Amino acid sequence: MSDAETGSIKASTAETGPIEAARAFLAGIAVDGRARSILSRFAHEWLLPRWRQIMLSLTIGVALALATSGYPMIIRQSFDSIGRGRMEPLPWILTGIIAVTTFRGLFLFLHQITANRFIFRLGTDLQTHAFRHLIGADYARFAREGTGHMVSRLTNDIGVVQAACQASLNTLLRDAMTVVGLVGTMVYLDPLLSMIVLGVFPIAILPIVMISRRLRRVSKETQHQVGEMTAALTEKLAGARLIKTFRLEDYATKKLSENFEQIFKLRMKAVRARARLGPMLEACAGLAIAGVIWLATWRISTGISSTGDFMAFVTALLMAASSLRSVGNFSSGVQDGIAALERLYTLFDDKPSVVDRLNAKPLAVALGNIDFEGVAFAYETRGDLPAISDFTLHIPGGKTAAFVGRSGAGKSTIINLVPRLFDVSSGAILIDRQDLRDVTLESLRNAVSIVSQDVTLFDDTIRANIALGKLAATHDEIVAAAKAAAAHDFIMAQPQGYDTVIGDSGMRLSGGQRQRLALARAILKDAPILLLDEATSALDTESERLVQGALARFTRNRTTLVIAHRLSTVQKADIICVMDNGLIVETGGHAELLARDGVYARLCRAQLLIEAESPSTALN
Repeated sequence: MSDAETGSIKASTAETGPIEAARAFLAGIAVDGRARSILSRFAHEWLLPRWRQIMLSLTIGVALALATSGYPMIIRQSFDSIGRGRMEPLPWILTGIIAVTTFRGLFLFLHQITANRFIFRLGTDLQTHAFRHLIGADYARFAREGTGHMVSRLTNDIGVVQAACQASLNTLLRDAMTVVGLVGTMVYLDPLLSMIVLGVFPIAILPIVMISRRLRRVSKETQHQVGEMTAALTEKLAGARLIKTFRLEDYATKKLSENFEQIFKLRMKAVRARARLGPMLEACAGLAIAGVIWLATWRISTGISSTGDFMAFVTALLMAASSLRSVGNFSSGVQDGIAALERLYTLFDDKPSVVDRLNAKPLAVALGNIDFEGVAFAYETRGDLPAISDFTLHIPGGKTAAFVGRSGAGKSTIINLVPRLFDVSSGAILIDRQDLRDVTLESLRNAVSIVSQDVTLFDDTIRANIALGKLAATHDEIVAAAKAAAAHDFIMAQPQGYDTVIGDSGMRLSGGQRQRLALARAILKDAPILLLDEATSALDTESERLVQGALARFTRNRTTLVIAHRLSTVQKADIICVMDNGLIVETGGHAELLARDGVYARLCRAQLLIEAESPSTALN
């Protein structure tokens, strides 16, 4: 905090009294320009549309405050009656106590129900909105930001925002109203004593503001570390087989414990900062109560006030102090919420670059010709190092093009560019002479199916996983696709057949079974362009023979791009494109390239030699 800001708050406290000091406190809770902008935006986008729910909570909070404010008045009447030896008002006093407690309990119940309904609905809508942004983001984001960080945004960050909003409802719409009501009662009972109390509490405002600012910095760093921990935890759990096989349990535990320890230290920083608020407020309360007792004793002894007035005032003061403590601690929750909102809005404000151009038209696939014209591409994570350079290739419609080369040659990049998972850095990709950037993403991706070596399956039934290729598919269509992918027999051998749940990532199936389900999904989609990224790499010899037969039928009259390391797959392609360091070094048919005795011929001879020793070895 700057000297100017500190001086301003001191001046507010010393010169203009408690109202201006409170205003300075509320300004200091929060809020530099960035935080003020975020809070304003959040209120406009997420709170104002729910104003009816907020007003309902506010109304219940006011009713609760009024009921609570009745306690001191009952205490006053009780002590005055006892002091005078009068028993006549006792029934009315007892009735008043029952009425106040009943109404207060009812309003507490209603406030809890309405507030939690509001908070849970807000959190649910935020999670849906955040997930929509994540899943709609550029594919590059998934390569740039780990899964754990994304999960943390949807769970931890939104949970913190929910907690801050809940604290706001409970504090601003319940505790603050209760304080206002009790302070009003105190002023009614004894204006002079009330002025003493109200003059003491602004002393705590400056340190509260300073602590709040520190809490926000710590909270922001904590949430970042929670994202790091979630990413590390996801990574280690996904690699459980490797960890166990290589006996890395101690190593993995040590690495994660470092993350846990860092979060522990940050959370203890926040705890120490928050812990300072309690003693400050207690000290202020002690000063206020001491001043009240000193002055009240003198006023009672002189007959200005009664014992009932004093007891009622002290009751109101103690009840107000409890609610005021919640208001004082409220600032720490706000700082957590602001830090979480900052992280969420970096997600909401991240606009995808791979989007439909203005006036984009649906892709019209007639022949299925694919042309790469001087294509170049570089991944963000690799800086200026190109993955593809000056790539030019014509693939006639209905033909199969195979891409071979060593790892890192750029084969997978070519496959990723066709459905516009990334946009080319320069050059153009055309389907039937239509630039992919000039057609709608929906029509382009409807025209493309992909089967990858990294099979993606969900924890759902076999039927549901195949039907992802065509959500409205009938049972007969799903079965036909499974048969075409040589998957029907093993599916029927499962406990519930097509209704068998296959577990997270299909873990209850073998690698070959998972890959055949992915192929069945692509067959069901029946798109005119097929992308195969080592689609048969996990199959045994018999399954590969069956799938190759299915692919031969499925790829007929369908433009197919294949990344395949097995010579048996490559040599059947119409065009073979040999790549190295993002460049095309050779193109042609199998026999033609062998006759040239170049790079492809050397790769083939190397694989034939290796396959003589290990038939499962791939061409690379």
